[in-house]
Amino acid sequence: MNTVRLLLWSAVLYVILLVLVRGIFPSESAPTIPLLGIPLIVIVVAIVSDLANRSTSPTIRRTTKTTRGFRENPVLFLSGQFKVAATASNSYFQNVVQSRLKEMLTTKVALETGLDSEAVRRLLSDPKQGPALLADESLYRMLYGPPPQGGLRRINMIGDAIDLIGAWKG
Repeated sequence: MNTVRLLLWSAVLYVILLVLVRGIFPSESAPTIPLLGIPLIVIVVAIVSDLANRSTSPTIRRTTKTTRGFRENPVLFLSGQFKVAATASNSYFQNVVQSRLKEMLTTKVALETGLDSEAVRRLLSDPKQGPALLADESLYRMLYGPPPQGGLRRINMIGDAIDLIGAWKG
């Protein structure tokens, strides 16, 4: 909007200049090139400088540090995950931790038995066929039963479940 105002005032000043110059000089003489060209050049320079002052320069992109250092050290990453699992709500523990352990078990059973992963998932979710397929009631109760109440019990349950999944043979 300021550029439009600048153009408007420049045009008004230019018209006033032409009227004054034409009033001073006789009307028979033709306007000279400097009389027409210099004001136009001044207007162009004024507009360019106005637009240049308003233009933005690109900012330098600063990279933000991520927690890659935490992920680069798997022991620190896992210990942080265990701390979250120990203090998280029951729904988080069931939806994230137990679900991940169930996926690990499903993959292990599918590889050992040669069944399709979806078929194994259906069999394991059935309370009668799941323990029979695993032949281990305690592993089934750990993963498909209610979560333990907070803290050390949850961490022990995760460790026991991982050990039993690793040792399971079809």
